[in-house]
Amino acid sequence: MKTRLLVVVISGLLYLPSVSAEENKMGTATNQISLFKVPLQCPAAPQIGCGSHAKPILLELERDSSVSEAWLNRAGTKIAVVWKPESNAGARSNVATKLKKWDATEIQGKSRDQGLEEFSSGKGWYRGAAVDRLSEEEAGIIAARLVRRVQAKATLAKEKAKGLQVALTKMFKEQFTNENVSQKPVRLKDVAGEYLDENQIQILKEAIENGVRPLPNEK
Repeated sequence: MKTRLLVVVISGLLYLPSVSAEENKMGTATNQISLFKVPLQCPAAPQIGCGSHAKPILLELERDSSVSEAWLNRAGTKIAVVWKPESNAGARSNVATKLKKWDATEIQGKSRDQGLEEFSSGKGWYRGAAVDRLSEEEAGIIAARLVRRVQAKATLAKEKAKGLQVALTKMFKEQFTNENVSQKPVRLKDVAGEYLDENQIQILKEAIENGVRPLPNEK
């Protein structure tokens, strides 16, 4: 998905109310919660989960008649499924099977106990569309990285660097969280022209073409 977005960006280049686990009344019995290990870390920002990848998964899970809530932890390594009281073993097994297509494996034993303790703390878990917050954070991380790449090859005044970072953050945020925006080509000059000259825009384009994932020695 990110590759497609970058092609859109280079080719010419919502805030939803957040729901935190802390706001969710954690009175659910532990036998009504299942935990799954998932590979949903963000390649461009490995320290957090990938909101754009996780969002459709969480929303699909919550459309299942046996699921009450579905949550992703901040690191993108666990999904918590809160079952409806009337859900039965068969329905739960079907959801677990569905999760396998996203390389999810159910967490059991002591790891489950630890995961339940983390989930019950109410900190660092995102439900459904609230993972857009992770996408917004990812956008800022990528923007800062690209600005540093430009600064390594061109002199950029502090205010221009700050303005460029804000503009790039906004661009990536819209690409990652708004499907309608992601279909529209965006020209680099339109995004960065206020802060960069033609040569610097070319440097930025090359920086993007090198990929938004951290290169060796980058954060």
